[in-house]
Formats: sequence, C-alpha cells, structure tokens
Amino acid sequence: MIAVDAPITEQAETIDRVWNLFLGLGLVVLLLVAGLMLWVIVRYRKRPTDGPLHLPPQKHYNIPMEITYVVIPLVIVLGLFAVTFVTVDAIDDADPDPDLVVDVIAFQWQWQFDYPDSSVSITGKPGENPELVLPASSTVRFDLTALDVIHSFWIPAFRFKRDMIPGTPGSFRVDVADVAGYYPNSGVCAEFCGLDHSSMRFSVRILPRDEFDQWLSEQPVTDQPVTGTEEEGT
Repeated sequence: MIAVDAPITEQAETIDRVWNLFLGLGLVVLLLVAGLMLWVIVRYRKRPTDGPLHLPPQKHYNIPMEITYVVIPLVIVLGLFAVTFVTVDAIDDADPDPDLVVDVIAFQWQWQFDYPDSSVSITGKPGENPELVLPASSTVRFDLTALDVIHSFWIPAFRFKRDMIPGTPGSFRVDVADVAGYYPNSGVCAEFCGLDHSSMRFSVRILPRDEFDQWLSEQPVTDQPVTGTEEEGT
C-alpha cells in the first residue's frame, strides 16, 4: 500500500504542478502586498511633536501606476486561466484507442465497474465496497453513467473528479503512471446522493500489466452485467 495522496497519473502530476504554480504566485503576491503595507507603516509612522502636521505630496491620480496595478494582475489571471484550461482540456481529450476502457456505473449507493472488452463486471454489495483494478503504464478511458441521481466519481490520487448526471453520459481519460499500489476505500462519491452517501466508496488497485492481465483472466465472465440496483432495492 502506498500513500493515498500520491499522484498516480500523468494528469495528476500536471495538476500538482499547476497547483504549485498557483500557490507560488499567491505567496509572491502576499509577500509583496504585506511588504508594501509594512514599509508604509514603518516609513510614515513618525509624526512631528511640534509644529504643523506635514503630509506627503497628494496626487489625485497617477496614470502609470494605475495602469501597472491593473495590467500586471490581469496578465497573471489570464496566464493562470490559460494553464488551467489546457490542463483540464487534456484530461477531457478522449483517446479513440485507449489501452483499457472501464464503464463506471453509479447508483444508490454503490459502484459497478465493467470491463467491456473482457465482459468482466465488478459490482459492490451491501457492506462490501468494490475494487477498481487498473494496469500501470497505460491509457485508461472511463465512460461514466449514473442510474438514479447525481453522483460524482472522485479518486484523490487522480486530482480530478467528474459529476455523473442521469441521462448525460460522461467520459474522460487518464494516463496511469508506472506505479503499482493499493488505495483502500480511496474512491468516493463526491456529490451528496442520499442517505448512505458516506458509504459509497471503492478501493483502487494498480497492477503491473502482466499481473493485471492475469487478474482479468481470473474474473468470471458476465454476458449481461447486472447493475445491482435490484439487490439494493432501489
């Protein structure tokens, strides 16, 4: 088992870098503003003990200064927006020929993972969370379907979540890094979906490609996977 918060996809590593960029720029702005405030407080703290109060020169406007403090923040915001847009767009870019396709089906209050190329289906049961198994060093496309209410597919190690709206199938892909590990109960529904929302979890296991193929071959084949909604009584 490895750290739950460690990134396990190339997209997650990119998102971490974007987050660090946001954090670094935020700290620079914080230090700049705090430094200027401290300088003004210290520089102009003294007042004459006798004689008239001397004020520094007063100006109603300063065009170069006003342009500077408008343009610089605008450039920073536009730059961060561009970086964020490119990063998210790369995740949304569906791969027409991924190494693996996983159909993710959400329903109150469980998950089902179908591997359509192998006719394998993994469905959670009451009191037993399912396990999503993925191969390392591979491109995986997730096709998302919600059967009843709005759910949200979230694996923290992906640094990405996607809402699942009934009647509106979704899709995204990730490039799983060259890692192997087990993430118990790390996958969650991140959208409140009813009474047992808090128990709607699943585990994630990343296996080397040969071990994943062996695991897949050992699973029972299901011609027509059952969603499990009848078992839950919904």
